[in-house]
Amino acid sequence: MTLPQLYLRLLKKLAPYGRPLLYILFAMLILAASMAYLPLLIEKMLASIFVLKDLSLVQQVSLTIIALFVVRWIFGYISIYYISTISGKLGTDLRMDFFHRLVSLPVNYYAYLNHNNQIDTLVSHISRITQTTVRHIAQLVQDCLSIMGLLICALYLNQEFSLLLLLVTPFIILVHEMIRSYFSKTDQHNLLTLRDLIGHITQSVKHYRKIRLDGGQADESQRLGRISETLFHTEMQSAKIVAMAIPTSQLIAALMLTAVTYIMALQATNNTLSLSEAGALIAIALLLIFPLRRIASIPRELEHDRKMIEATFSFLDLAPEQDTGTLSIQQIRGKLVFEQIRLNDSIQTKPILSHINLTIKPSEVIVIKGYTETEKNVLIDLILRLRQPSNGRILLDEYSLDKITINQIYRNISLVSTDPFLLDERIAGNIAYGAMRCANEAKITAAAHASHAMEFIRRMPEGLQTQINNDGNEISKKQLIQLAIARAFLKNAPLLILDEVFATQEPDSAELLSALEKLIQNRTTLIFNQQVPQLKKIDRIVVLENGCITENLKTMDHSQLRQENRIINH
Repeated sequence: MTLPQLYLRLLKKLAPYGRPLLYILFAMLILAASMAYLPLLIEKMLASIFVLKDLSLVQQVSLTIIALFVVRWIFGYISIYYISTISGKLGTDLRMDFFHRLVSLPVNYYAYLNHNNQIDTLVSHISRITQTTVRHIAQLVQDCLSIMGLLICALYLNQEFSLLLLLVTPFIILVHEMIRSYFSKTDQHNLLTLRDLIGHITQSVKHYRKIRLDGGQADESQRLGRISETLFHTEMQSAKIVAMAIPTSQLIAALMLTAVTYIMALQATNNTLSLSEAGALIAIALLLIFPLRRIASIPRELEHDRKMIEATFSFLDLAPEQDTGTLSIQQIRGKLVFEQIRLNDSIQTKPILSHINLTIKPSEVIVIKGYTETEKNVLIDLILRLRQPSNGRILLDEYSLDKITINQIYRNISLVSTDPFLLDERIAGNIAYGAMRCANEAKITAAAHASHAMEFIRRMPEGLQTQINNDGNEISKKQLIQLAIARAFLKNAPLLILDEVFATQEPDSAELLSALEKLIQNRTTLIFNQQVPQLKKIDRIVVLENGCITENLKTMDHSQLRQENRIINH
């Protein structure tokens, strides 16, 4: 996108806030009008002092000037307040757009975001856009209105002087922008040369053994000397430009001042310009300086913000994950079938999963062990349809998983892990989370009882309505898992995934074991755990190694399970 297109798209985000924008525009018009009226008051002040010598008129004009600045203070406050308001609302909207896009992206994109710290960068970009870019645009509008008002005032006082200002103003901005642009390019070139020098110095220090062993100190010194000499010549070229630019700008300013003075002298000689008008015109010229300087620097600021706006909109334009499923099954029994599942790694040539063939019957409880962290996460993502297999297919109740709507899949699967998600709100909100937020308190209480979470919830100051912080400082890890189990009870999904819940070494885990025993009843349950847990019902043990199922063992009794764990531990 071009720079105007980017900022036009950003300004369109402000369209819902029409009333605050009208307040800002009205306040800016008052501020511009008051600035344009100030030279007229100065003219009256000078006329009342030097021509009319009327003290009462001087007092009246003085009070008017004070009132003018009070008005400017009031409308300046209104302008700044509403600019801050809409910039804050824009930040909220952009952050919500960012979050909505983030949670809808394909899972593969998350690895890139985490690896490159893109989330921190994008959030910082949004804050920068809302805090500075909106203010730059507002300042540009305010300065343009102020300049227009001052030029109209000059045209009212003296047409020749105003024509001169109209000719001089663009010339000043053009010269300023040309000098700034050249210095910006020179600074970038100096920075690149300096980075090259630092890189070679760092390389010399890093490979000091080889350099000393091969007697390369002199060669390194000569190479660094050449880079340093290049840097010196670049700096000298910049110094020459500075030496020319500063006197040249002073000469241009002197010529403009001479021209203005000459025109004013001619008009004064011809009695067409009074002292009071001359003072007002000088005031106009002085008042134009700061808006012109800001306008000259605004393009640089907007160009600097361009990369952040481009990065933000590029992220927001990413295509979300599409739900290709169309089937909506009324009742899912929980049968899960993996047929020749293979998932290739985008980086490594060896597949993460290869030739996975597994049938899990409804209400069957299986333990999967032997896996790596990557294999486990990928397999869970495949079941949740967050990833698509490279080959093969997964069936849920004889229906291909990719044919079922994604919301139907999510409604029928519960996940309990050792790193449960904690909301920064009430305990009840942590149990009735997401799609279950409309659950009544009776159902939430029943789920809390089933998970044995009610035992510690009763000790909380406000019970289920107690606020808990996002760091989990108020509750233990065991209690966090109990809340996650309560959430699974409330969801009552026919398919359950336990992600290393039994790997936690809690001093008192009997309550957890009892709650999990209840939870897995009449549910198809996949238990990911490196050791076989001491559960009453385990139908099979599946060993997943090197991306393949190497063993598929039948059910065991408790003595066999303990023997299995002893073998694993040894």
